[in-house]
Amino acid sequence: MRLVATACLATAAFFSAPALAQKSADTLRIPLNDPIQVISYYLDPKTETILTSDAVYDTLIGYDEDKQTYEPLLAKSWRRIDDKTIEFELRDDVKWHDGKPFTADDVVYTMEWLTDPKTLLRFKSYWEWIDKAEKLGPHKVRITAKQPTPFDLARYAFLTTILAKHAHGAAPDKMVYGRKPIGTSMYRAVYVDPQRGIELVRNPDYKHGGTVKPASNIGKIVFRQVPDPGTRIAEFMSGGVEMLPRDTPLEQALELGKMPGKTITAGQGTYYNYIAINATGRAGLEPLTKLAVRKAMMMAIDRDALAPLALGPFKHLPRPESMCWRIQAGCDYSIPLPKYDPEAAKKLLAEAGYPNGFELVVSTFTNEGIRSVAEAVMGQWRRIGIRGTLEPMTLGAYRKKQAEGRLHVFAGGWPGGGMPDITGTIGFLYDVQPQTDYHNDAELKKLAVEVDTIMDPDKRKALGRRIFDIGLERGYFMPTTPGPAIVVHSDELRLKSGTLRGQGIDVWNMNWK
Repeated sequence: MRLVATACLATAAFFSAPALAQKSADTLRIPLNDPIQVISYYLDPKTETILTSDAVYDTLIGYDEDKQTYEPLLAKSWRRIDDKTIEFELRDDVKWHDGKPFTADDVVYTMEWLTDPKTLLRFKSYWEWIDKAEKLGPHKVRITAKQPTPFDLARYAFLTTILAKHAHGAAPDKMVYGRKPIGTSMYRAVYVDPQRGIELVRNPDYKHGGTVKPASNIGKIVFRQVPDPGTRIAEFMSGGVEMLPRDTPLEQALELGKMPGKTITAGQGTYYNYIAINATGRAGLEPLTKLAVRKAMMMAIDRDALAPLALGPFKHLPRPESMCWRIQAGCDYSIPLPKYDPEAAKKLLAEAGYPNGFELVVSTFTNEGIRSVAEAVMGQWRRIGIRGTLEPMTLGAYRKKQAEGRLHVFAGGWPGGGMPDITGTIGFLYDVQPQTDYHNDAELKKLAVEVDTIMDPDKRKALGRRIFDIGLERGYFMPTTPGPAIVVHSDELRLKSGTLRGQGIDVWNMNWK
């Protein structure tokens, strides 16, 4: 609320754009709180990059979230040859933004570049399962996995954008290419500059999106670098930008949405907030190695009291019941989340040898929404004698401390893998390397590897059920609140929020009314 008040005072100082909304100029202006270096999730992987990358590039297939089905995009059809192999029939009427035709060569090139040992990517493991890609004709390719891969369609539909062989392949510096990207999708880039921002203009030749990626009716989208939250709010209030990022604190978004010409759109995708308890003993806090203590900590969390922090007035939105959502392939669970019972929690602590509780550090991110949930959880733990010190940190600091094994408890947010499959969450929480391990559970790790090789959907779901039940039974992980995409924007815009992707909104779901 202080930021809103500050923004009111700061408007004259910060605002230089015309005060009118830009529908009349057919220009949507969106502030960035984190500069995008290049339009490429491969090279600059973060949620804000996904929005621009999906606007410029296409994937082989799309995903209809309403029907929960995979649909054609750059590939007009496909067939599974065996558990490791899929053949794609490609469209023959798609052109790159520079007018060159899209062909099978581009698909083969993209897969070979992603899997080349010389290609260094932060999340290269997303594509390490791919063995080879073969051209079967001008518009036909075969992609073979190293082993049975039940999540292959999900990976082809999410984040695996196809690159132009003639342009990307010829660029010695791929970062430079990312600042002058050539794609096939609904927008082409006019400029990409970490300081200046990004300008996209509608591609009139984009016809192949169908129902899964329909063209937006917005002619131009300008992403501006505005890192200061007070400045972002000032610009929004004054009409300098038409929408704010989803991480705008809830109370501020609700107040801003009451302003004339402003509104709010809210939806729940796969994002949620959670706690992870370091049961390995690496952090040197013995109580956390005891199951009774971890169970007591979970029983002391009142999720009903926490929910308003995330949902506000949007009480109808779904809340997580496990560390996955049942709309995701492979997700199931049979154990309910622990019932709030602080007295029973105190008893468990005493039986474990800690009648007076103990002290710990709760690490979290600087994001206000995640931090507010962490603070509330600490307040609930205090009632049973567990005294926490809050440690907000940047992503880089978190990863360093996690790799060193020094985290006691982490209160974070997770986009659920950002796809209709559990594979992202499995890799993030369960099938982990020693430096990012919260549980050191050999059985869980074995099951996590196995679940990503089972092709039978029912058998995979049964195994997924065991994995997610174990994570809760043994007190490793628990969701605390949902993480809806609550977007405040100009009422000239029509949005659909709460999509599966991490940012909670897609470029094709932003249109002028």
